[in-house]
Amino acid sequence: MQEFSTFDMIIVGISVVLGLKGLFKGFIKEVFGLVGIIGGIFIASRLSETVGNLIKPLIGIDSNATLSLIGFVVTLIGFWILVYIAGSILSKMSEMSGLGALNRLFGFVFGTAKIFLIISVIFYALYQIQSFKASLDKKLANSTVFPLLVETGGFIVKLDTSKFLPSNEEVTKEEPVVETTKENKDETKKDVESGTNIDKEEVKPEATPKKETLGDKIIQSTSDAVQKVKETGTEIIKDTLTKPANEEK
Repeated sequence: MQEFSTFDMIIVGISVVLGLKGLFKGFIKEVFGLVGIIGGIFIASRLSETVGNLIKPLIGIDSNATLSLIGFVVTLIGFWILVYIAGSILSKMSEMSGLGALNRLFGFVFGTAKIFLIISVIFYALYQIQSFKASLDKKLANSTVFPLLVETGGFIVKLDTSKFLPSNEEVTKEEPVVETTKENKDETKKDVESGTNIDKEEVKPEATPKKETLGDKIIQSTSDAVQKVKETGTEIIKDTLTKPANEEK
């Protein structure tokens, strides 16, 4: 608990101490300084894409992300310069009118508010980063000031950070080539596999002739000899039977 209350006191203390500069600058300068910075962020975050497209012909850049970022910076700086000049002129006019003391008192109030709003924008930007967000949620869970900082910063900065990143089309310009190559490889692999299967079906291994052994030769010779003996015996029997018949005639 002490850690979180310390954080709150530090934020308030920084805002007040830096706001003391408003006593010397005066109310008008602080108001215009506040409008120049916070108003510049407010407007630039909403017009960055439009301004980027307007200056596109002048700088010759086609990246939407780069154009949006340049448009944001140009709008912020341009708005701040205009407001600063106007504030300086009005501040000199107020000093000449005899409102110096009141001008400095309100300058302190607005100076403190300006610092607080700037801190709000910083913490809101950090809170959009996932790694910082988890850490801030954990360490500042019981803080009273931190939720107010994030809420205030979110109101001021209406900024789509994805516009400052390359679009999917810009990042993946060469991806179709890679995908096509991958598809071609897959098709080639399928064709090779199909051809291999066809070859396996068409080219059948020829029957390997059985090698004749010595035992097989002996058996074959014996069979041939027995067959000849049978044939010879059959002829002898036929001759024996036919001879008596011929003699009787």
